Amino acid sequence: MSGLILVSHNYARRSTLAALYESILSRRGGLWISWNGQCDTLAPDTPRALSFRHGSRFDTLTFPLTQQELEEGYHGYVHQGLWPVFHQRPDLARFGANGRRHYRKINEAYARAITEYAMPDDVLWIQDYHLIPCISLVREAGLLNRIGFFFHQPFPSGQGFEAIPDWQWLAESLLCCDLIGFQTLQDMNNFLLWIESEYRLERLSATTLRIQGRVITTGVFPVGIDLEDVAYLKESNSCRQTEQQCRETLPEQTLLSGGHLDSSAGLPYRLSALEVLLRAHPEHEGEIRLLQLAAPDAGYLPRAQEVAQHLESLCGELNGVHGRFGWYPVSCLTHAYSREEQAGIYRAARVALVTPLMAGMSLMAKMYVALQDRSNPGVLILSQFAGASEHMDGALIVNPYDPDAIADAIHTALRLPLQERQNRHARLMKGIRRLDCHWWADSMLASLTEDAEQDSLALQESGARVTGRYGRIRY
Repeated sequence: MSGLILVSHNYARRSTLAALYESILSRRGGLWISWNGQCDTLAPDTPRALSFRHGSRFDTLTFPLTQQELEEGYHGYVHQGLWPVFHQRPDLARFGANGRRHYRKINEAYARAITEYAMPDDVLWIQDYHLIPCISLVREAGLLNRIGFFFHQPFPSGQGFEAIPDWQWLAESLLCCDLIGFQTLQDMNNFLLWIESEYRLERLSATTLRIQGRVITTGVFPVGIDLEDVAYLKESNSCRQTEQQCRETLPEQTLLSGGHLDSSAGLPYRLSALEVLLRAHPEHEGEIRLLQLAAPDAGYLPRAQEVAQHLESLCGELNGVHGRFGWYPVSCLTHAYSREEQAGIYRAARVALVTPLMAGMSLMAKMYVALQDRSNPGVLILSQFAGASEHMDGALIVNPYDPDAIADAIHTALRLPLQERQNRHARLMKGIRRLDCHWWADSMLASLTEDAEQDSLALQESGARVTGRYGRIRY
């Protein structure tokens, strides 16, 4: 039976995404390959140490990066270069040869880890644009395993992908996949239209193509959350204490805003919307508070520092204009809260503003809804350009560039009667239960592995021996 190797960026960071991976692997078993979150100094021509740990439910294989790889490859090439391009802001992208070199080194480390431990019948599930070059590197190493790649980020429309200097090397790596998964139908269509305009290919179906001798399938697999993880967070002492503290110290009509601290977050538009709301509906003065979560690790240096400083300035201006003795409209929270503490804040908020200008998964929106008290739930206001908007029936959908529309949505959300809030919450939860993290994994891996057993039998019958570029003899 085929084994699963899940390949992701960071195993060490405690996040909703890491919790999803852990839940999926706990149920399915397999090997999780990831950076360990640490930086070490590596001597030239010395292989970095691989740390394998056998677990009761799944195994892990981790390794360190160098400081230069983290700063130049990850914070530099990925987040100053690729991130803006994938979020339709190529004008903000900054690429450099040094960044690309260290980005490739990161992917070479992943490729070596994969080739050292992958068996011929394993399927590889590689996560997100951090690891695009890794795909072709494992093919060059001789691995014939089926490879699925999932884009957590939106795929740029038109020829946006070509804003990446030397984009061809990334595109050629993507074309080494067997399956490419996307968050939304729009993202998949953007990819298919673009790839068809640049390469000679044969369309075998609406979602399958033959290109450069390989059959590649595409699909839409929206990422869901783990409701067992949500239940754990709800019952934790930190969640309960934080929720109680929020309810005792904050107005009943508390608004919540969060997300990455970057140019795609749409934070200035949210604050402008709050000012529009207070001017158009002065009855909300003294009755509402916007909590803006702005922890330093919610962004990517150095962009996060610039955005945080700008955000604090905007919040100060808004509080100066509309604040009064004993009340101010915005609290900018820079403390790094634990997941349990964040859950308590989510539960205490009457409205959540998840209005990025462009986003992929939008897990915050789903976590907010799932953490609500169904007998008295809050209301979700969601950007039409968030990846989750295609399948979150019950949210108030807004144009994140339009402060007037956001202000109207806030006013509507604060005035919705209990029965309407309950109805919207029930509809949202129906979708969240149906498309949870296990549906995400099951549906994508089912598509990926449908031919894996035949591939495995063919390998066994041929007795194939493959010598990889990293020197290990594979059977």
